[in-house]
Amino acid sequence: MRKSLLYILAVLLLAGVSFAQATPAKKPMTIGISLDSLVSDRWKTDLEMFQKYAKQAGASVKVAIAEGDDEKQFQQASELLQQGADVLVIVPHNADKCARIVELAHKKNVPILSYDRLVKAQVDLYVSYDNSKVGELQAQYAVKKAPQGNYVLIGGAPSDSNSMVFRDGQMKALRPFTQKGGIQIVSNTWASDWKPEQAYADTRSALASGKSIAAVIASNDGLAGGAIQALEEKGLAKKTVVTGQDADYAAVVRILTGKQSMTVYKPIAPLAKKAVDAAIALARKEKSTTTSTASAGAATVPAILLQPVAVDRDNIGKTVIKDGFQNKERLKKDVPPQDWVEEMK
Repeated sequence: MRKSLLYILAVLLLAGVSFAQATPAKKPMTIGISLDSLVSDRWKTDLEMFQKYAKQAGASVKVAIAEGDDEKQFQQASELLQQGADVLVIVPHNADKCARIVELAHKKNVPILSYDRLVKAQVDLYVSYDNSKVGELQAQYAVKKAPQGNYVLIGGAPSDSNSMVFRDGQMKALRPFTQKGGIQIVSNTWASDWKPEQAYADTRSALASGKSIAAVIASNDGLAGGAIQALEEKGLAKKTVVTGQDADYAAVVRILTGKQSMTVYKPIAPLAKKAVDAAIALARKEKSTTTSTASAGAATVPAILLQPVAVDRDNIGKTVIKDGFQNKERLKKDVPPQDWVEEMK
C-alpha cells in the first residue's frame, strides 16, 4: 500500500513538472508612454498617477520625455516600439508632426492611445477631458463676472490641437455678448509652447493701448500667471477677471489671495486610471467603452471624455484642497491666514 502511494505521488510530481515546462510564463505587459515635457507640475502628476495605476494593474511602464523637441519625440517613440511596448501612450508636442509616430506604431501592429492632447491622425483611442467644455467654463465664468468691457484672449500653443478646441469653447460662450457689442475682444493671441512670458508680453501690449481690460481669458494657469504679472505692474491684478486651467499650485495660491479669478480643475487620478485601463484593453485587442468621438484632422477617433469643473475661491476648498490635489499644509505656509478657506483651517 505504501509503495503504491509513493508511486502515485511520484507520477503526480512528474506530471506537475511536465505541465510547468509546457506552460511558459506570460510576458509582462509593457506600456510605452511618450510625453512632450514635464515643465508643468500638472504633467508630473499625470505621470506619477499613470505609473501608480499601471503598477496596480500588473503592467510595466517605459517612459520617454521629449522636452518639447519633435524630432526627439519621434526617435524616443521609435525606441519604445523597438523595446517591445505592447501599446504606446502619447502626449504630443506637435499634433501634426506626431502623426508619423502613429503610422510607425501601426506598421508594427502596436495600438496608440492619445492622452489629453490629440494627435492629428487615426489613433486607436483618445482619453481626455471635454476640452470644448473647458473653454466654455472659462468664458462663462468671465462673462458672469464681467458682462461688459474689453477682453484679452490668450490661447495656448498653435501646435497643440487642444488650443483650438479651448478657443472654440470660449467663443461659444462669448459670441452672444460680442455680437450684442457688450464685450469687445481687443487682443486675441497664441502663446508658442504655452510660454507664460508670451502671455506677459501680450497682456502688456494690450494694456499699453490705454484701454481698460475687464477680463483676460488665459487658456491655462501658466498663461494666467504671465498675464497677472503684467496686470500687477499696473496695479490691476485684483481688479481684472483672469481665467486659467489645470489647478496648478501657483494658480491655487493666486486664487486664494485674489489675484486669479478661477481655474478649470481636471482631476488627474480618474483620467490616469481611465487611460491605464484603456491602454491595457488596447494591448489585449479588447474594446473600451467610449463616450464620444473627436476630430483629429481628417480622422474621427473614438474618445473617452471626462467632465471638467470650474473652480474659484468659493469651491476651491471642497474640490482641489479636499481631494488632496494640492497639499493643504504647503498652501498654509504660502498663503496668509486671512486668505485661508474653511478647509485649510
